[in-house]
Amino acid sequence: MITYEFPLNEQLRTLLKLERLFQQALALMRMEDAMSHQAALLALFDLMEIASRNEVRQELLMELNRVRQRLDPIVDTDWSHQLDQANHALHELPAKLDHMTRDDEWLTAVRQRTNVPGGINGFDLPHFHHWQHTSAQQRRANLVAWISPALPVYQALNLILRRLRQNNPAKALIASGGIFQQMLNGRSGHLVRITLDNNAPVIPEVSANRHALNIRFTTSNTAGHTTHLADIEFQLCFCEI
Repeated sequence: MITYEFPLNEQLRTLLKLERLFQQALALMRMEDAMSHQAALLALFDLMEIASRNEVRQELLMELNRVRQRLDPIVDTDWSHQLDQANHALHELPAKLDHMTRDDEWLTAVRQRTNVPGGINGFDLPHFHHWQHTSAQQRRANLVAWISPALPVYQALNLILRRLRQNNPAKALIASGGIFQQMLNGRSGHLVRITLDNNAPVIPEVSANRHALNIRFTTSNTAGHTTHLADIEFQLCFCEI
């Protein structure tokens, strides 16, 4: 099965971007080769650029509080404990979350070269080239040190997204002629999740407002043209915190 996720507001769009960047950076850090560690560093630059914005921290605190308000105080004691930990860690974050990647002279040089096509190379950045030839253990230790200040952000957004995904059951539905519409009657969701069979050669496109959720399934041929399909079976999860 393959699941597509579509954020319904700018806050969720930011959280999903951050989640993806954290996942990329952490997965690449576990690799042994220098090129993977270079890719991990580039993902780290991107996530720091987003996570260091003041509004991100405030939005995470607001979403954590929103999750807490909907907990059952008797059943959800473990969730309460995790939310307390995440809330405390966010409040303890330094004012400049990305200070390590901005204050380090050669990291700053690498970061600036990311805007230049082909800018990450040995002759323009000999110090970075030297770092790539240190041991995998040394490079990984550096990457861990650089990403560690941002891990409370990852902890908080992971809790929010996990609660959002788990707390809303999916429904089996059919899109007649590849088109599906659901009236929302003013409901304000956070995330739409659409699950399809891996073998279904279709791609969902989503649009939504306060009145309705619209899904259109299309398929692409090698020429890049799209065509509408017959009835499509799928699972829909309209996620609200």
